[in-house]
Amino acid sequence: MKRVHELSYLAIAMVFFANAANATVSQQARALIERVTGGKGTYAADDGVYRVVFPREEATIVQDYQSLSPNLGLNSWSAFTSAIHHEAILTGQFLLLEDEVNPIITVALDAGLDVTDLAASSLFEGPRLQTLDVTGTGTFQGLASAFRKGLDEIRRVRRTANPRLTKFMFPVVPLESAIDAGPLDAILSMRGVVIGGVYRAAIGSRAILHGEMIGREMGISTWVSFAGTNDRAVASGEFVETPDGLKILLKALRAKGVNIVSIRNHTLGEHPQFVFVRFWGQDSALELAKRFRYVLDAQVAAMAPGSREKIRHVTGGSAGFSAL
Repeated sequence: MKRVHELSYLAIAMVFFANAANATVSQQARALIERVTGGKGTYAADDGVYRVVFPREEATIVQDYQSLSPNLGLNSWSAFTSAIHHEAILTGQFLLLEDEVNPIITVALDAGLDVTDLAASSLFEGPRLQTLDVTGTGTFQGLASAFRKGLDEIRRVRRTANPRLTKFMFPVVPLESAIDAGPLDAILSMRGVVIGGVYRAAIGSRAILHGEMIGREMGISTWVSFAGTNDRAVASGEFVETPDGLKILLKALRAKGVNIVSIRNHTLGEHPQFVFVRFWGQDSALELAKRFRYVLDAQVAAMAPGSREKIRHVTGGSAGFSAL
């Protein structure tokens, strides 16, 4: 039986690599990508990949008298190749200043791309940078157009922003907090706790890691905290989601104007795989709670039939909450 499985995996691998070897991007497709994206690319014939790099002059500035080479990875890029089940597949990365992150997430999602990772990428003196990774499948024309929309949004943000590169403004938290738990519990269908005037609630999910069950107290949780006052509050937290539901979660957050800070993994090899999305927002405590509940409801609505256990956790059920 083991031998049969090994032969099956070998057959699959041979088919995969055979298709990869045959992948090409025609000269016509390359010209189309250049025309649509506005960039000049290079073709790696061995991999059948056409890659376009978009240097970012703002990212290379350290001091008025010093700049860095784009060869240090200070650029955006997109790569295209032929696919088996679609005409083409795209992988790419936007290099962004902090005030560009959320507008570009919105545009990328609306253009049909999958947003898969967001992380800080500042290694040197100078502006604080973020990398936003995207993927997509479709036609060469459609994918190139989708990526171009992200590039255009960067230019739009830069044109409307202060021409001087300033630090992105984060919310100011009042020195003292006094958040009432009752109204938030009612909106969220949660039982949060208040310590030092700050409200916090967490919702557990479950996963298998190294063959063992882990859950909320092991870090597999969606949580939110409210600081400040009932009228002027800051909410920050993290959503946990599977890859299948990530796009729906990100769209729901952006639909309510919630700022996304990072998209990342906490563990490796868990099942199901979980992605963690960090966020923040500023408004009245009730308004922030309504936005948070909207996103929770969007997650529940997107779940496949039969996911009753996860729905029970999300909607309150018998879930408990902790201040971590």
